[in-house]
Amino acid sequence: MRKINLLGVMLICGVTLFAQAVKDRNVIPVAVSLNQVLRMTITNGGNVEFVFNTIDDYKKGLSSDIASVSQNPLASQAMYKTDFTVSSSTRWSLTYGAEEATFLGTDNPTTTFALNNVGFKISNLGLNTFEGAGKAKSATPTASLFSAPTNNATQVAALQTYPVILIDDNATINADAGDSKDNSFTLNWRCGTAEAGTVVPMNAVKLIDQKPSPAPDRYVVNVLFDLSAILI
Repeated sequence: MRKINLLGVMLICGVTLFAQAVKDRNVIPVAVSLNQVLRMTITNGGNVEFVFNTIDDYKKGLSSDIASVSQNPLASQAMYKTDFTVSSSTRWSLTYGAEEATFLGTDNPTTTFALNNVGFKISNLGLNTFEGAGKAKSATPTASLFSAPTNNATQVAALQTYPVILIDDNATINADAGDSKDNSFTLNWRCGTAEAGTVVPMNAVKLIDQKPSPAPDRYVVNVLFDLSAILI
């Protein structure tokens, strides 16, 4: 009889079984689309006009802040306020400024009115907060927002010529991204109040005392606001 080497057969079968292992692979593509959101919305006060009708107006000025015209409370008006919000999915910066170097007369285009007769103060109504007064940007900020012209929303700033960075992100580790609940502001405008500030002070001379006296006219200027993303 023929002898069969069982050990050899088992080894051959074992090798054959391991060599014929079967596997399968599937691929599921996964994509992420980040659509940038960047929007500034003026909710109130898209048009501001100061009308001087009395000697008190010329002496004290007109303002949305009664504290700046305490001796002339009737001159404090809500109509001198601009409310706006910023919704952004990334860090952002807001640049602003007057389109011209001065106000220009509409009755007589050769007459001018100095920009620094008009000023504003920022009121912050959102959850994102400003760095403290007198502080510079640093690697360890305590708040998300920074405003150099207004000393971080603590002082009145005179109107300036475009472009000036009004509000921006304080530092990379404290992003100012968010919706209208996070970034909500009011610009409290004033004219002729001669309020001082350490960064951009208004004209220190009241309208009644300026030399030469401002010529009667209706003076206008467009104030531009540009919202941009910070991607670095």
